[in-house]
Amino acid sequence: MTFPGQIDIHWSVLAPAIALLVTAAVTLFIALFSRDSRGAAGAALIGVITAGVFTLAQLLSGEANAASFGLRYLGDVPALTLTLVILLGTVAAVLVSWDQLQRGGMEHPEYYPLMLLSALGAVVMASAGDLITLILGLEIMSLPVYALSAWRTRDRQSEEAGMKYFLLGAFGSAILIYGAALVYGAAGSFVYGDVAAALSSGNLTLLATLGGALVLAGLGFKAALAPFHQWAPDVYTGAPTPVVTFMTVVIKIGAFAALLRLATVVFPALQPWLLTALAVMVALTLVVGNFSALMQRGVKRMLAYSSVAHAGYLGLALLATDHGGVAAAAFYLTAYAFMNAGAFAVLSLISDANDHGDDLERFAGLAKRRPWLAAVMTLFMLSLGGIPPLVGFAGKVLVFQAVIDAGYVWLAVLGIATSIVALVYYFRVVAYMYFRESAYEPPAFRSGATQVAIALALAGTLLLGVFPGWWHTLLSAGPRLLAGL
Repeated sequence: MTFPGQIDIHWSVLAPAIALLVTAAVTLFIALFSRDSRGAAGAALIGVITAGVFTLAQLLSGEANAASFGLRYLGDVPALTLTLVILLGTVAAVLVSWDQLQRGGMEHPEYYPLMLLSALGAVVMASAGDLITLILGLEIMSLPVYALSAWRTRDRQSEEAGMKYFLLGAFGSAILIYGAALVYGAAGSFVYGDVAAALSSGNLTLLATLGGALVLAGLGFKAALAPFHQWAPDVYTGAPTPVVTFMTVVIKIGAFAALLRLATVVFPALQPWLLTALAVMVALTLVVGNFSALMQRGVKRMLAYSSVAHAGYLGLALLATDHGGVAAAAFYLTAYAFMNAGAFAVLSLISDANDHGDDLERFAGLAKRRPWLAAVMTLFMLSLGGIPPLVGFAGKVLVFQAVIDAGYVWLAVLGIATSIVALVYYFRVVAYMYFRESAYEPPAFRSGATQVAIALALAGTLLLGVFPGWWHTLLSAGPRLLAGL
């Protein structure tokens, strides 16, 4: 549909975002008239699944190359596939929240609407074709999560997490917005394709390069790339576990989706030293994330630093967008969503009602008391460590192959070396479960929602690990379509 003034709108492209927006309004209405948040949770699940159906239908219809608002909102393969992964992460977070909100006394009516609005922001970031849409998506995604991080209102650690995330997040957003303004000053447009064309035609200036560097720094903060990662361990440790499940999957995918498109379209037109700066950031992230995780005694904080390390592996793919890096990064994001959501879901079953008890001692002897829980946690740990035939192994192989093809052999070697370091702290959790004794008994649960989330995450971890080809083949169509836009 084209309105007077040449504003083109493809409703099929916008359908997933509209579904999330409408569902957020419906869940808020339900929650206002019900003290039991599970009605809102059920409506949220229906809305997210509906958005997923719209996305899948567009992906399978052969129309996955449409755009709205003059290439400002895209519906190509990368946008649609990453939207699907964002929605899967949201489903997992809602299922984990189903149990934890009631058990932890955190049932407030605004919880699910805020989570849905944040997911909407991540979807907008994945589909953004210009810097204004990107900034709009970033703020829609970030503002609700600042509040969700402090959702345990009587817990000082949670309050501190929310305040720290808000202050540092506002700082990161300001850097990104200032960078976007500089890029506009140099290129005269916010649309990615126009910016790349203007810069490639000889209008490259210090202003554009500085703007690109600031945009990279702002998104690096959201993606927890070093040295902009300091907020992640404290916020992940203090925020409620269901919120962390959401943050480590949905927020990270939103940030990397934006970085992937910029790395494919805009960054190649900027100064080469910007890519060198990105390579240094990635190397620093791999080292800092893995060695910091190695020193942690709390599993939640270890997973937080592990999340930083995985941002480094994803960053490797950003440097190889012309050599299969886009598909490799999208595959790795899918793998990361399944195995990380599963690990945090198990962690939520181990913790007590106040979300405490994530230290390694709580996992001691788990294999004897809850053998199925120990078994699935073992699979998630092995997958995060990159052990075959699980999905984490396939993801790392694709990323390392892409970065080697792009000529960054030293980064691939560093990535493999730090992966070996990562095995130490992942195997430590497994060793505690099978070779340590403890009298601690994990709390019983009244609902099977968290178990459903674990089952979904386990199915994805196993199926995509054993049969990675079909998903990677679909994702490989992405770079061609991006170039076409």
